[in-house]
Amino acid sequence: MTEKPVFSLIMKARSETSQDKAALTNAGMSWGKWLSCAGTAMILSATSAAAQFSRDSWYFSAAEIGAAYQYQENYGGRMRNPLPAFGCMTGKADFAASYRGVAVLVPCQFINEVTRHLKDMLDIGAARYLFPLDADHAHLAVPADVWAAKYSKLSSAQLPVALLGESKLVALYHTAEHLETGADERATDDDEVKRWKKQRNVLGFFDGRPLQVLPPHPQGFGVGMPDGLVSYGGFNFLASPRGELMIVQQQRAIAFDVSLDMEEPNPGVFGRSLTRSVPRR
Repeated sequence: MTEKPVFSLIMKARSETSQDKAALTNAGMSWGKWLSCAGTAMILSATSAAAQFSRDSWYFSAAEIGAAYQYQENYGGRMRNPLPAFGCMTGKADFAASYRGVAVLVPCQFINEVTRHLKDMLDIGAARYLFPLDADHAHLAVPADVWAAKYSKLSSAQLPVALLGESKLVALYHTAEHLETGADERATDDDEVKRWKKQRNVLGFFDGRPLQVLPPHPQGFGVGMPDGLVSYGGFNFLASPRGELMIVQQQRAIAFDVSLDMEEPNPGVFGRSLTRSVPRR
């Protein structure tokens, strides 16, 4: 018999105690605590059982992703080092922030364009949720000629913030990051889920142009940056009830944050026991 993934076994065992059930519904439980759980799972991955860690623990059905997002949107903690960008919604031109311990000035144009990108992705069905199992990051790039003329000689400390004010900046978003793509699911997909998968590679522009959905990878994977662009850095975003920014989508307000600190949270923190225990709305 194939052994179950270690982290799924841990989550199943923990969910059988009333104490941990209470912890899962505690609105104060932070994202950092989730990552601590993920860290424990990574340590345990050295065991022989972890050697058989199955791909299924990293991929979820559309219904499971929706259930996990209900928890994050209603009770989940904020991301690490969110930008203090609230003033961008009230007409400010820029705001002070800290990036890797250095004080920087971030233009609100960057935040406003990211907000536009996210809303448009939700509107067209390229993304459904703003969290790690769907959409939570973007990679930044500029045209090669712009890179050569303006940025190639800047230091690594200067580059990230300098790029944020570039009108020719481009962001490559990958969505549906942990959506199952197995044959069984494809046979029962509805049209919206199929469209979600096909639109999982999206270019966002910072000069007002509409989104560009890139052709899908034949095997459903995320694609790289198109030719002619030089990629450098990126950012994360996450929906949470205490987020500073807001998107109104289909008469629903979504609070979220943006961070320049690229994170890759372990999707195993949204184990099967959680995605199946949260009731669907």
